Amino acid sequence: MLAGHFGVAGIVKAVRPELPMGVLLVASQVPDLFFLPLSMAGVERLAPVAGADGYGANLITAPFSHALVSNVVFAALAGVLVAVLARGRWGRGAGWIVAGTVFSHWLLDLIVHRPDIAVLPGNAGGLPLLGLGLWEAPVAAAVVEGALVLAGIVLYAWRTLRDHPDRTRALLYSAGIALLLAGSFVADLLG
Repeated sequence: MLAGHFGVAGIVKAVRPELPMGVLLVASQVPDLFFLPLSMAGVERLAPVAGADGYGANLITAPFSHALVSNVVFAALAGVLVAVLARGRWGRGAGWIVAGTVFSHWLLDLIVHRPDIAVLPGNAGGLPLLGLGLWEAPVAAAVVEGALVLAGIVLYAWRTLRDHPDRTRALLYSAGIALLLAGSFVADLLG
């Protein structure tokens, strides 16, 4: 759901144009940015689901980077960081908006993941794993992700073309974001 997370960044940018798109794109991927080094270290991993193929065909074991409590902490830290570093330059409540964008990753993953999301980091306490399993219905999952991508592209382009003083730059920015989001969606579909 890489593309779906990026779609959220595009939607947020349309609503809060003063926030840098780069910050929103990174915010939407924070758990995955922690997952990468943890998976390279063998602490977290992807494993194919028996009988599943293509889109959403992996079981993700990410008890640290994708745990609910970890994501609450990531969101809080990102929000505080933005509030302190931006000091109002990105508008009122920018820290809250970035924190929400970080946490949106967990919410979207909850919808699509099979029950593989821990509540506490490291699955401490052995609580039941979470995940509503939309990836079990790949077409439905692709429709949801595609809708987020399309909304992100359309809303970002609409706001950019409407508000940017330089029409050529606005078109270039919009085309670049459209390519990033659409390309990441195609990459997600190809697995």
